[in-house]
Amino acid sequence: SLDTQNVLDFEVINKAIYWARKYHGDQKRKSGEPFYSHPLEVAYMVSDYNLKTDVIVASILHDIIEDTEVTARMIQGTFGERIAEMVDR
Repeated sequence: SLDTQNVLDFEVINKAIYWARKYHGDQKRKSGEPFYSHPLEVAYMVSDYNLKTDVIVASILHDIIEDTEVTARMIQGTFGERIAEMVDR
């Protein structure tokens, strides 16, 4: 899963950020921060390990199925089978 060439697909990453913001919407953390700040923090931490785009995208979307109306099928249709499988675990 290492991205040894440091080639990230920022178009896909930005799409995942958009989904997190859109679908988590007005959900709040106990601190009062928007809920989507959590998956973005996780993605930020994961990005330090030079992992591939799909791992970073899955980290952004990791709570979206359990906390929103988004389904694995929706993720698969937009982000592909690999990311949908990682998110739906």
